[in-house]
Amino acid sequence: MKRQTYSIKPRTFLTKVMVGALAGVVAVPLALVVQNGKATAACTAPATDYGKVTASVSVPSAATYRIWSRIMVPDTTNKTYLLEVDGGNCYNVGGGTLTANTWVWVDYQGGTTSSKVQQSLTAGSHTLKLIGNAAGVKVDRVIATSDTACTPTGDGNNCNTPSDMTAPTVTLTAPKEGASVSGTVTLSATATDNTSVSKVEFYDNTTLITTDTTSPYSASWNSTGATNGSHLITARAYDPAGNMGTDSSTVTTKNGDVQLPGTPSGLAASALSYSSIRLTWKASTDNIGVTGYVIMRDGVPVTTVGAVTTYTDTNLNANTSYGYQVQALDAAGNKSALSTRVTAKTPNVADSQAPSTVSGLSGQSVSPSQVNLSWTAATDNIGVTSYDVYRSTGSADPQLVGSSNAITYGDPALAANTTYAYYVVAKDAAGNAAQPSDTITVTTQQQPAESTHSRIVGTITDQASSKPVRYARVKILVDGHKQVYVADWWGRYAMHNLKIGHYNVIYKANAYYSQTIAVQLGQAPITQNVSLKKR
Repeated sequence: MKRQTYSIKPRTFLTKVMVGALAGVVAVPLALVVQNGKATAACTAPATDYGKVTASVSVPSAATYRIWSRIMVPDTTNKTYLLEVDGGNCYNVGGGTLTANTWVWVDYQGGTTSSKVQQSLTAGSHTLKLIGNAAGVKVDRVIATSDTACTPTGDGNNCNTPSDMTAPTVTLTAPKEGASVSGTVTLSATATDNTSVSKVEFYDNTTLITTDTTSPYSASWNSTGATNGSHLITARAYDPAGNMGTDSSTVTTKNGDVQLPGTPSGLAASALSYSSIRLTWKASTDNIGVTGYVIMRDGVPVTTVGAVTTYTDTNLNANTSYGYQVQALDAAGNKSALSTRVTAKTPNVADSQAPSTVSGLSGQSVSPSQVNLSWTAATDNIGVTSYDVYRSTGSADPQLVGSSNAITYGDPALAANTTYAYYVVAKDAAGNAAQPSDTITVTTQQQPAESTHSRIVGTITDQASSKPVRYARVKILVDGHKQVYVADWWGRYAMHNLKIGHYNVIYKANAYYSQTIAVQLGQAPITQNVSLKKR
């Protein structure tokens, strides 16, 4: 019997809780809630709101689907959550005899293992809503499979055997790479597949413009509603099995007022204290009017101010040099060139008092190779600037493995199923170190079954300042098809579900030289951090 399995991938749930795809999703604790109910009507909202998330799944053919949830319960009392399908059926997933603090796949409701979470679905899109009603219940994966005899193990990949794994080939024929556009723009694409193409989606950056299901595939994009500047136009082609091919072009929109403000001049910087620097500059001019200025510190924007000519940068480190530039803005979003760079150094401050000892240190194994740590912020008479993280295993002496200026730290490249001991030391700008925190131990997860897919993750930083390069683009060629990923505000990126093999990864960002890195991807995820050089 041919079976189809689909993983549910909704938006963030509470604090970045996800119901993930079958590969490359890190399980995040989830405080879910549930009340007793049967699959007869839409779920009733619990009296206490523990959180909820909505996701959609598209199936290519009508069939009876078994819905599995991988959950962890905290005790023998809190052990269910509500699953609503298409706003009409409510399942009280879980219950019965479940071992606390252990991930387990369940496909039943109301504690009765013979009462399956199973439903006939028509071809097309369906809506799933996960609603919590019991404190401490965690859910990290939900899959739906038409093979009702298949029991998921591990990440559920054993039930994921689609017969068609060939992605469509798609070419964005208009607009061309590097084009300047305005007004209403015609987007067009060609797409082919070994079976058939079910639809082509057109995107402006990450925003869906429209979907076309008939060849030739096209869309009309009203660029006047977009900010003037660079936009990534992408065509995504899908086949009935859900395989996706992509192609994209970077264009520049120029609508309305396209004249740039004048470059700010006369920028000066002077230290006011060991933790603050004052900036002044001359007002810029514009054909309509300057509305504000972007303040850049060491190549990274720190804030946007109004039509003023002064700014005080605070919460800085003592005895440290900082470089500043200013960029003018107008009401249409046009940005001037960056001003001349100036530097200022905060004075030193006599400080012999060490920060307080870090408390509340906790750790969680998020994969066979990574442990995430968190703790409560230490205090200091002037200010804590960093936290040193020490690690040991077995009888070995603790070693410094990294430093963080936040109250979290991710320790990658660890061995699977291994116990590690950690403690954290707070430090201030003068180099005073606190007493070590209490030591905790964390055991990494078991290595999952062999997979034919893996992922590449990392952080993109400025080569000179080591600051994150925000929204940089990462391009990779997969089976002859270009895929584009965009880094987040902190310069982090993640490319999931890549077949094991050799890739050339291209890193690009405005005002930086692009960089190509050859990567040999195996079963273990690769952390590829990249430093880009400014032009």
